[in-house]
Amino acid sequence: RGRRQPEGSQGSQGSQYDTDPATAPESSDERDSEQWHRLYPPISSPGTRQRYKADFGQELRRYKELCAHMDGLNERLAQLAAQLDQVPEDSPQYQALAEEYNHLKDVKRSPEYQDKKRESKTLRNKLFHIKRMVSDYDKL
Repeated sequence: RGRRQPEGSQGSQGSQYDTDPATAPESSDERDSEQWHRLYPPISSPGTRQRYKADFGQELRRYKELCAHMDGLNERLAQLAAQLDQVPEDSPQYQALAEEYNHLKDVKRSPEYQDKKRESKTLRNKLFHIKRMVSDYDKL
């Protein structure tokens, strides 16, 4: 496994910020939207607004944790890719860098990472919805 794959051959492994309709099924997004509308209908009182803001703060912390974890992994992969481009392929240093690179690529393919990626997307949609409900209420 000494050789890393070229950057363009990630297959279905996209960025956690992927918004391409071909890779993000609409039915899932529509289901999420309906769920958020049920759980967080338009705000009609200051108490409800306060509850939404509290939920937003709690979920935002979790979302930031997930993003920091995924971004850190992606930044390390980019660093390793740059280092691999600078080192001769037959050197021991290249082998060590390639092993770490391939290990991190495996981590990104793992069910645990994919679960975090899905949770991040779900939280992003939830946060967007809550923010919209608070903003709509504040305009009244």
